[in-house]
Amino acid sequence: MNVDPEVLVEMLKERLLVVQQISAAQSWTLLNQQLAGGAEFEIQRIEQEIAATGGSHAFAHAIEEEAHERLKEAKAGMLACDVQCAALERRLEELDRRIATGR
Repeated sequence: MNVDPEVLVEMLKERLLVVQQISAAQSWTLLNQQLAGGAEFEIQRIEQEIAATGGSHAFAHAIEEEAHERLKEAKAGMLACDVQCAALERRLEELDRRIATGR
């Protein structure tokens, strides 16, 4: 491997940037997982409260719908982060091959 040191430095800088982007996307995924877990817990609590009171309260249903919407948004956020991570990981693999071959 006979590669220009300046080119190698640029490729390594680009690799570092991709790794940082992957880390940021994974952090968003973790946040969305926490939000989803909180929404699921809240939905269960509301469903238990509705079952315990034996009735269907409009307010409780409205709160439950809001929690379902938050859960839906968190899951969509996780999916978007997963797609972004997959693309970044492919980019990282490409960079690693280029660095290994010196091109």
